[in-house]
Amino acid sequence: MKGRGWRSHSSLSMMPQRVSLIDQTAAVLRERLDSGEWNSSLPGEIHLASELQVGRNTVRAALATLESEGRLTRANGRRRAINGQPLKTGPHRRRVFLILARPVGEFTPSTILWITETQKRLERLGWNFELRIEPAAYRKRPCGYLSSLTADAPGAVWILHRSTVAMQRWFQDGGLRVVLAGSRHTGITLPEVDADFRAVSRHAAGRFVAYGHRDLAILRPDDAYAGDSESVAGFQEGALGNLVRDIQYPNEPQGVIRAIGQLLQSAQRPTGLYILHPEHCVTAISFLLRQGISVPGQLSVICRDDEPYLAMLSPEPTRYRRNPQAMASKLASLVARPTFTGKSIRIMPIGVPGETLSRK
Repeated sequence: MKGRGWRSHSSLSMMPQRVSLIDQTAAVLRERLDSGEWNSSLPGEIHLASELQVGRNTVRAALATLESEGRLTRANGRRRAINGQPLKTGPHRRRVFLILARPVGEFTPSTILWITETQKRLERLGWNFELRIEPAAYRKRPCGYLSSLTADAPGAVWILHRSTVAMQRWFQDGGLRVVLAGSRHTGITLPEVDADFRAVSRHAAGRFVAYGHRDLAILRPDDAYAGDSESVAGFQEGALGNLVRDIQYPNEPQGVIRAIGQLLQSAQRPTGLYILHPEHCVTAISFLLRQGISVPGQLSVICRDDEPYLAMLSPEPTRYRRNPQAMASKLASLVARPTFTGKSIRIMPIGVPGETLSRK
């Protein structure tokens, strides 16, 4: 009997969104089984649902699929025993690409650390991880290049590091599977993992104000990173209406020196400098000391980011320390998720007191 409310079996198979999510969840679990992540049994349903960020019923249905394949045996009400030995390699392994603007060795130690850790975590989950050094992807009009770059890897997941608004918009419009290792630009809804630059910058400005500083400057390169824009917004919020000068400069040592030189020549010098990048903080402090400006006696400095070498400086910069392992963990988790939504994961850095902040 056929009627308006009936559908044939073939039409049902074309539209089961819930089944699709179950299948994707089963695929993720299957890959993690094959990678040998678990020894003898899987974690419980509640744990898996929380980790994969899907409903418990979805996890239960995906586990039932794996049971029907003979991969699992129900051991008790919450856990499943793993049957057989995990496969270490295989043609089914999925591909993930991390796009960088320049070779890995040119990045800071903390960046290299989270890249390396992300690779290890994803490979343990059964993914083939590949670095792609693609400076052309970062140019102003990358559409044609990105089309060619992604054409040979259908179904792959792309991790974009410090991506431009043009890159993010192209991946979003194309519906590709992508995770941002960095902040997204305005109007972008791609999933992202980054430090909470807005919150940490708000905190930095608050520390300046609490120490009596009313004339502040934030120094940042003119590369238009979304995280840097977030930092400016947060710093202005934390300044509570006090003067904040947003100083941009070419991303090179001489750009830092010229920017600070102009501030020193201004009729009203700032008493607090907020510098976003560690290498620029080193340049700034050394230049100030050469000019006879004592830090923090005459000018206080806070650096947003940290690198190990900052601990070797005297005075040691006041700064905020990020956790590369947490960055890697969150990135790997988003890549391994069965669905790619606009999830935003922010990691709060930890303040390092240092010696470059004093009362005005």
